[in-house]
Amino acid sequence: MSHQPNTLNVPVWVHWIPRSQGGRQILPQARGGLYYVITPPLPSTLPEPCSWSLVLQITQNDDTDTNGARYSLGYAHFLMDEAPSDLLKPGFTVDIYEGPRKVGLVEVI
Repeated sequence: MSHQPNTLNVPVWVHWIPRSQGGRQILPQARGGLYYVITPPLPSTLPEPCSWSLVLQITQNDDTDTNGARYSLGYAHFLMDEAPSDLLKPGFTVDIYEGPRKVGLVEVI
């Protein structure tokens, strides 16, 4: 198994879970580096679906919390080459987690 980073960056919207529903209190800093999250099990070339590390690079935040909605724009790629990068096409959505806690949904644009 390779441990080389996957460099297929795709543009994404991140729809954050509202604070009132247990979401992040503070959004990852825009232009502040990389933010690592976990996906639920996804189909891949492996025998069984498994969770993958997704790397987000946030470029812009809208933290106004209008009706509980907060969003970010940025780029995403899977950490591992073996991850199902072919899924990262416009319209694909995936829930994202910090450990067992769901924090948002990533939508490829």
